[in-house]
Amino acid sequence: MIFGYMKIDRIVSHLVAHNDATLIGKRMSNRNPNGNIIVTATGAYNRYDGGVHQKGFPKIRLLYAVGDTANSKFLDETKVRNLAPQFLAELQRTFNSCGTGPFQIISRYGRQLDAGQIQSLISFLK
Repeated sequence: MIFGYMKIDRIVSHLVAHNDATLIGKRMSNRNPNGNIIVTATGAYNRYDGGVHQKGFPKIRLLYAVGDTANSKFLDETKVRNLAPQFLAELQRTFNSCGTGPFQIISRYGRQLDAGQIQSLISFLK
């Protein structure tokens, strides 16, 4: 199931994101759920990531996607439950596939969508 969608407003480094006052709540710290800005104020690896992204840190720290809040949405539990029964059929239609499950249609690694497919899925989610 898709739980939401995000239109990217801009891409910045994790350090720029860390220093953006509008993204303070996205910083990693000792809490659960945690943030997803994985640098400290100096740009070093944040220990609260627990080693999860440490191997790829040199590359990951360069790119942080900031969402356009007016054109992004996370679905609530009620919406997800209401859409769930039609989800497989929507994936089959969107990807012109007869796969019997999400992994057969989009694979473990995902698929790139074209503009029409994106609009179709957003319409389904609304």
